[in-house]
Amino acid sequence: MAHNGQMIGMGEILWRVLRQPLLKDLKYEEAAEYALECIPLLGAPMALVEKVTDPIPIESFKSPLPCSLVQIRGVRYLGLDGCQDPIAMREATNLYHRSQNELNNEHELVREYTYSIQNGIIFTSREEGFIEISYRAIATDENEFPLIPNTEKVKLALEYYIMFRYLEQLFSVGKITDKVFQYYEQKKCWYMGAANTDLQMPTIDKMESMMNAINRLIINDKAHESFYKNFGMKEYIKDNR
Repeated sequence: MAHNGQMIGMGEILWRVLRQPLLKDLKYEEAAEYALECIPLLGAPMALVEKVTDPIPIESFKSPLPCSLVQIRGVRYLGLDGCQDPIAMREATNLYHRSQNELNNEHELVREYTYSIQNGIIFTSREEGFIEISYRAIATDENEFPLIPNTEKVKLALEYYIMFRYLEQLFSVGKITDKVFQYYEQKKCWYMGAANTDLQMPTIDKMESMMNAINRLIINDKAHESFYKNFGMKEYIKDNR
C-alpha cells in the first residue's frame, strides 16, 4: 500500500507509547527526541513534504539555507533582480569550488551555474542575485510538532522505535531481560522495514512516469535545463513514411 497523502501529528503516537506500563518513566521530551531520530531513518521520501523557497538573496557567493531543509531537490538562479528567466544550477564537482579565486573565475566565465553545500550554507558560482530552492522537509503542524504519514505501518514503526531506544538503556544496566529486549528489537526491525517499503512503493501513475522516462529512443539530455518538467512525458516520434 502506497502512502495515501494524509498526515497525522506525532503527539498521538507519543501518547500511545507513554501509556505502555514498561515505559512509565519515559519523559515526553525524550520520546519526542527518539521520534525525530526515527523519521530520517525510515529513508523514504514520502515521510517528508516538498517545499519551494521564496527567492533567496545571494551575497558574496553565499546564503543560509532554510532551517527545515532535509534534502535539496534542485536549485535555480533567478538573476540579479530575481525576475529573470530561471537557469538550472547543478551541484559543483570542482574540488576548489569554494576557493575565492575559483569562484571569481567561474563568475567571470559564466560557463555554468553551480553550487555546493556546507554547514547550512549554500555557496554559488554567482556573486550576487537570487536563487530558488526546491527541497524536502519534515512536515509540521500549526504548533511546529512534526507530522508523519498516516499509515499503520509507519505509526507502529515509530512506536516500536521509541520503545526500543528507551528499553536499550534499561537492558544495558540489567533492568530488563534479554528476551524482553529482543522482542521489542524484532518488532522495531520488522516495522521499520515494512514502513520503509510501504512508503517507497510507487503508485501506478508514478510508475507510468518512470517508464516514460526510461523507454525512450531519443535521449532527453535537456531535462535538467527544464527542471525535469516533461521528464515523464510519453515520447512521440513522427513517422514520415
